[in-house]
Amino acid sequence: MEPQETKFSFIYNEIKQRILNGQILPGNCLPSSRVLCNQFHVSRYTINCVFNALKKEGLIEIRPRLAPTVLSNAPYGTENILFNTLRKRDSIVQLYQTFALILPSLLVFASENCNLELMLHYKQALKVSRLGIAAGGWRPSSDFIKEILEIGGNSLIGNLYSTFELYHNLSFFTEECPFFLENFLHGSTSVTGIIMDILKGKDPSVKKKQLEKLGQRFADSIANTLNHLVSTTPKCPAKSSASFLWRPTRGKDYFYSRIISDLNQKIGSGEYPYGTFLPHEKQLASQYGVSVFTVRKALDELNQRGLVKSLNGKGTMVIEPDDSLVNQMLPKPRRTQEALQYLHALQLLVLIIHPVALIVAPTFTTKDLDKLDKVFNLPNSIHIIDIFEAILKHIELQPLHAILTETFRLTEWGHYIAYYDNKKTVLEKLNKKVAASVQHLRKGDMNAFANGLTDCYRFTLKHAKDYMIKKYKFYRIDYIQIPEIY
Repeated sequence: MEPQETKFSFIYNEIKQRILNGQILPGNCLPSSRVLCNQFHVSRYTINCVFNALKKEGLIEIRPRLAPTVLSNAPYGTENILFNTLRKRDSIVQLYQTFALILPSLLVFASENCNLELMLHYKQALKVSRLGIAAGGWRPSSDFIKEILEIGGNSLIGNLYSTFELYHNLSFFTEECPFFLENFLHGSTSVTGIIMDILKGKDPSVKKKQLEKLGQRFADSIANTLNHLVSTTPKCPAKSSASFLWRPTRGKDYFYSRIISDLNQKIGSGEYPYGTFLPHEKQLASQYGVSVFTVRKALDELNQRGLVKSLNGKGTMVIEPDDSLVNQMLPKPRRTQEALQYLHALQLLVLIIHPVALIVAPTFTTKDLDKLDKVFNLPNSIHIIDIFEAILKHIELQPLHAILTETFRLTEWGHYIAYYDNKKTVLEKLNKKVAASVQHLRKGDMNAFANGLTDCYRFTLKHAKDYMIKKYKFYRIDYIQIPEIY
């Protein structure tokens, strides 16, 4: 199991990265300790430790009764920033290719039925579109895009874009590389203005195609700029294996919760069938590389969920989920958050699975499809999980693989909540939908494959939402929209 990130380390790394990549400019203040405590759900002591560490590095100045002020990032120097960027060139290119793929769908969905001109960051973004870099560079435009993505209430989408900001090095490209702006804009109007004009359009499918074209041109310009810098930089550094990490549950992603997630998924997929026993505590502790105490904490949670039952002297047996337990748990704040996170993860998958399916479809061979058919024929096969795992094996973009893996992990909650009135009937219907989608792939109809797969996730999201409202009176999820296929 991967090392667990401490609350201090993830807050420190995030704030430091925002300073280094120019999101918080020299002379500006960091948010107050009170604001950061609320944002990261930690104590003031932890935030003060972060401030002290940043001060030691010469990144901020701390004065009594005032928010810390960002100092010049001169200790790192322009040359060092150039070399660090070039070391990460492959991962940066993959990052922009990934977001060129998924961001159009997210933006079109979030901006539907939304008056952009009433948004908080609209005027500043409009100013940038007229005056260019002099009006604040990329920051107002990025704030405007983030505001749009957050307006629908899906915290995962906004969090995903915030993580993109941590990795994109955009201040370097727009403020240190004249070649990039010349290569990308070619003397045309501001990209901010182009995005605003596209989003004000009426036809979602047209807006999506226009944003896809713009995003791909942006990604290509980043790649061309990096190639230019490699060819013109003496002693260009070797490429490093930097990778994109997205952890929307950072600070709450404890070892025992990861064990719960893994066991939950294995029980839901039938790897541990009902009536069988899980491995003994010591075996699980060895398997996950944790203490027996941590395993017991995870098993206690699974007992509360009604997925297993611990029997004295015998072990832990997998049992049929108990609806009454789910009904009791949903009103609790932590359970409510888990349920919302599950539905938000499904909504995110509905939005991004179509472009993902289109890029992986050509890579599937007849042998791959035959293997998938065999998996579908196994007892208790959940086809939507099987096809998702098959798709993951064909993803070459590391950031995209990380996003899909994490989103899939967040859907494990749905394996134990009985969100449908007749599990067998609903799963049979969903399995048929997935199988039909794969048949489109066999015939070479890649768009039909992508449409079919998207419809499978729309079906799952709609059924989960409707049933949780009907069965558990969980009315607070009524605002969650079911995205259309553009």
